[in-house]
Amino acid sequence: MALNLKSNSKATDISLIAFAVEDTSTVNKIEIYDSYTDQNFSVSRNDEGIWVGENGECIQQNIIQMMLETMNKITLKGYVPQSAMANMKKRLMANHKTVKIYQNGKWAKTWYVGHSTQDHMGTHMLLETPDIKSDNPVIMGMKGFYGILEPRFFADARRFACIGLFSYKSSDLKQVEVINRVVPDKSYLIEINSPDDISVTTNGKPVQNINKDNLTFYLNGFENVNFNQPNFTLSPAQIDSIKASTPDYELNITAKQSSYNLDLYRRLDPEYDKKDTLAYDQDYLWGVKSDGDLVRVQYYSVGPLIQGKTVFVNEFITIE
Repeated sequence: MALNLKSNSKATDISLIAFAVEDTSTVNKIEIYDSYTDQNFSVSRNDEGIWVGENGECIQQNIIQMMLETMNKITLKGYVPQSAMANMKKRLMANHKTVKIYQNGKWAKTWYVGHSTQDHMGTHMLLETPDIKSDNPVIMGMKGFYGILEPRFFADARRFACIGLFSYKSSDLKQVEVINRVVPDKSYLIEINSPDDISVTTNGKPVQNINKDNLTFYLNGFENVNFNQPNFTLSPAQIDSIKASTPDYELNITAKQSSYNLDLYRRLDPEYDKKDTLAYDQDYLWGVKSDGDLVRVQYYSVGPLIQGKTVFVNEFITIE
C-alpha cells in the first residue's frame, strides 16, 4: 500500500517500482546514510563535471560511476509474499541504506536499500519520490548483474577518498632520497642536475656500477603512485604508536615545484608463526603520507622505489 502524496490517492504498481534513473547525466548530487554504521556522506558534481566530496575533496570517480550505473540499470525482480511482508518491512526499516538522488539540483527520489534475498540474487528496497512513498518493500536487481545491490552504496568517507600518493615526471625530479633502516647499506641519495648529470651516493660516497638505462627506468617510476587502501583496522592509539616510532623506510622526493615525504613501516604478519622465518607482511606496509594520514601501501607499488639499488646497480659476482 502507498499513497500519492499530491493527490492522496492510492499509488499505482508502476510508480512504486520506478527506481530507475533514465538519464544519469542529470544526477548532480547523491546523499547516502548508512543505518548500519550511522554514517552520512554526500557527493556532488562540480562545474567541471567532476564528482567531489562534501568539502570539495577528491573522490574516486569509478565509485560514482558504479552507483550511477546501478541507478540506470536497476530492475524489478519480484514482489515480497504477503505472508512475509510485515517481517521484511520491519527488517528493512531497522537496517538499511538511504540513497537520496538529486537531478538538476532538485530531489528526485530516495531509495531505501535493505537486505538481500535468501539466494543473494535480489535486494529488498523501498522507493520514495516527491509524489509517492511506498510502504511495502519489493525485490530489486540489476540488468546484467547477479548479486546484491546493497554493497554498491556506502557512507564511509574513507572508501571514497582518492588513493593517489604522488605523481612526478622524471624531468621534474631534482632529488630522491631513500633511507633504509632495515638494510642501511641499501640507502641512497640521487641528485639530478640534468638528464646527463645524475649522481648517486650512499653516506656521501659515490655508488659504483650504475646502469644508466636502469636508472632512467627507475626515475620514470614516480608517476601515478597510489596507496592500496585507507586504514580500516588500527585504532587511534595504534596509529599514534606507529607515528611515534622510527620509520623502517623513508622516501623523500624533491621536485622542481614541490616535494613529498613518505614514511613506511613494516607490518607484522597477522598469521605469523614462530616456526616461520618471515615475521613481516610480504605484501603490505603502513605508510604515513605528507598530510599525516596513515594508509596501507602495497609493496608492488612502492617496493621498486625504496629498493632502487636492486634496479640500477649492477651487482658483479667474482668467481675465484
